[in-house]
Amino acid sequence: MVEKMIKAIIVEDELPAKRKLKKYISNYHKEIVIVDEFETVEEVIEYFEEGRDIDLVFSDIELRDGNVFEAYQQLKLKIPIIFITAYNDFWMNAFETSGIEYLLKPYSFERFEKAVDKYVSLKNSLGSGEEKSVLEKLEKYFNKENTIESNNYQDRIAIKTSQYTYFLKVDEIVYCQADHGIVVAFDFKNKRHILSQSSLKLVEEMLDPSIFFKINRSEILNKNYIERLSRYNKNILAINITNSNVILKTSQNKTAEFNSWLGV
Repeated sequence: MVEKMIKAIIVEDELPAKRKLKKYISNYHKEIVIVDEFETVEEVIEYFEEGRDIDLVFSDIELRDGNVFEAYQQLKLKIPIIFITAYNDFWMNAFETSGIEYLLKPYSFERFEKAVDKYVSLKNSLGSGEEKSVLEKLEKYFNKENTIESNNYQDRIAIKTSQYTYFLKVDEIVYCQADHGIVVAFDFKNKRHILSQSSLKLVEEMLDPSIFFKINRSEILNKNYIERLSRYNKNILAINITNSNVILKTSQNKTAEFNSWLGV
């Protein structure tokens, strides 16, 4: 069987970084063909809006005209992305889009090789059908054990203390917050409930996505307790909670999606 080449694009606005990446690509043990290169968020959006047959994206994050997550979230891109950046602040955003690896500059060829090997291994393990993108297959593969059917979301969550277990009604949860490995739910009386789930993602999977929205990397909000929205700055919303002094904020990369989800 003839092994297919990997068709990729590069999203990078720094020439030295682009040269290094191209060198690593040429030294990789499988053929990677660079179909195109881009340096701005605007170029990325224009390119993918036309529909492109690409296997993999190598992408920096901070470009000349802004943060590349603006493009990927607007496009709802379903193509695996290997992020390559000098910043370690965006790894959560990377994996909330279609990121499969996160390389911090400066990175070695060995680290690059492992990242691309991961893509190849995942692709091979899931078959070679052309009808779906690799990422769509990955989503099904990783979620097949944990997916909760849309009609089977939790209506209450068990809260375990050292002395007993009680049950918190989900419709009484105003928001959930993750902090240093602990997830806490706050109810409409502003009472704290420490959840047994080890991550916000596990909690998110239990909740109806038509009611709850992850507004930033550490908080999930119940829309039924939103009293008022206001502009905190250009790309961030401040959210006032009903009968509370609590004000939550969206992250920059979540604001547009949140507005769309609310229908505003």
